[in-house]
Amino acid sequence: MAFKFNFTCDDLDLDETDEGQQLESSLGDLSLEEECNKIPCQQYDILSSALPTVIQADMLEIPSVEKLIYKRTLADVKFQMAEQDTLVDQGDNSSSEVVSMLNLSGNSDLIRGVYEGGFKTWECSVDLVQFLSQLPKEQITNKKILELGCGSSLPSLYLLSKNDSNKVDVQDYNEQVIRCITIPNILLNTILTIQDPSTAINDNKEEENEESSESEDDENEGEDEEEEEEDEEEDRIIGDSNTCDAEADIPAEQAPDMLRRLSERTKAFIGDWSGLPDKLNLKNDEDKYDMIVTSETIYAEHALPDLIRVFQKALKKPSGVGYVAAKTVYFGVGGGILPFCDILRNTKDSDGDKFKIEKVFESDSTVKREILKITWDI
Repeated sequence: MAFKFNFTCDDLDLDETDEGQQLESSLGDLSLEEECNKIPCQQYDILSSALPTVIQADMLEIPSVEKLIYKRTLADVKFQMAEQDTLVDQGDNSSSEVVSMLNLSGNSDLIRGVYEGGFKTWECSVDLVQFLSQLPKEQITNKKILELGCGSSLPSLYLLSKNDSNKVDVQDYNEQVIRCITIPNILLNTILTIQDPSTAINDNKEEENEESSESEDDENEGEDEEEEEEDEEEDRIIGDSNTCDAEADIPAEQAPDMLRRLSERTKAFIGDWSGLPDKLNLKNDEDKYDMIVTSETIYAEHALPDLIRVFQKALKKPSGVGYVAAKTVYFGVGGGILPFCDILRNTKDSDGDKFKIEKVFESDSTVKREILKITWDI
């Protein structure tokens, strides 16, 4: 029996979607080159990750999910990347591709071999969080979990904050995504103390009002309101970081300990899926994952065999379970539910075992979305 969630993306404040990048689009305008140099897979060194002194965040309220999820604002991410100047030349990629990656602009949501969509929060990851929240407690506690193509890592954030016994490893194609989005998001939801940034601003305004005369207050109040309305309208257009719902301080002397604590529950990997199974260092079945989750990662048919191989090599046998959240069809790029299921059903692992697939969620939206449950057919 499949779940149907009675909400749309309009119910969620996902500020990473501007007019040209609405979540209900289905990657329809991708212009991907046929050949590209893949970023080789490697483990990311969490302990050496550069952290800002303050992280600005948005609060994400997902219907029927009791826990708030905090995700770093896109403007704050862009500010850190520009300040640290860490975007390096990657082989033959043009400078325009790197600029497009940083600004999230241009005609494409992806840049093949450079950027795979990790800066955006896609609606299928929200579906997956809501689905996981409805599972029995024993199915999502005391688990070893791997999220593939994590990006904002909403499912990982939910699973890590839901129960301290969970250990969640994350993987994304781009190092910048892991460093500037995934790791800060995990800190926001597990270790950092969240503050409302408006508190200090409101206190300062009250002090200023007390020092001013009543006539000056009345005169300035109208002007301030007009200026605030203009500022708010500009924020909605340009996505200014001042629109953040919350923030958290990271004192420089505390950053190493925070990263150490994070690394006790999470490993991070970057690069192409083809090399990931070897980098996971899975010596036996007990080292493998109880659960593998992924969302919006089956849009490109050429990458499906590598993704499926990760499931084959990394999912615990026979008890492991995988969840794949995706749009039914990705127009223009060949991926989607049907080609993924066709390849999965016809692919055996080294022991000759296959997976079985069950659809456990479907949306009522115009652009259909689904969640597939994957288990060993043994």
